[in-house]
Amino acid sequence: MIRAYNEMYLSDVMHNLADFFDIAINAIGLDADEISTRFCQSQIAEGIEKANPNYLSGKSATEMLSELLGKDVPYAQIPLDRSPEYWAGWILAYAQWYLDKPFKEILNAVPLRTLIERYYPYHEAPESKTVEWIAAQFPAESALKRCRNLRNLSQKQLAALSGVKLRSIKCYEQGDIDIRNAQAETLYALAKVLDCSIEDLIK
Repeated sequence: MIRAYNEMYLSDVMHNLADFFDIAINAIGLDADEISTRFCQSQIAEGIEKANPNYLSGKSATEMLSELLGKDVPYAQIPLDRSPEYWAGWILAYAQWYLDKPFKEILNAVPLRTLIERYYPYHEAPESKTVEWIAAQFPAESALKRCRNLRNLSQKQLAALSGVKLRSIKCYEQGDIDIRNAQAETLYALAKVLDCSIEDLIK
């Protein structure tokens, strides 16, 4: 897998996000859900995801937090005994790099508060173990979506090529409608465009 940025920057990002969330929650008193939502919507999160050097290693945690809050954040000494919030920021940075997924997608699957609660026993385990658990929390990918992604088609493109309504494709992929209940001609049209068998779509 080609990731957004080189592993040489990972340690900086992990330390910064660990400090960022520890300061925000424990020193400033911000709510975990509030700060994680604001973070996901910020240029900081986007900058890390898109490998902007300014956010990979150019700014400190307090500088990023000051930018996010729109006010100066005084330096707060991080205790030597790492808090669950510190660990949550640390592992979040590692998970985003390793899984190469947006922070928003990760935190939708595992909210920051839930991650903080997993401090015991995961903080003593290798980061990869926690990332395995995080990855398991993502909704299972539908067979239709997997086949569509293999063909590098958007949902809209698949709808246009197959004649199946875009809304139906979305519902099949999200599990709102069981694709096994689709009409035979619908399954045939999708399979033909995706160059797969009907059985591949209903696994």
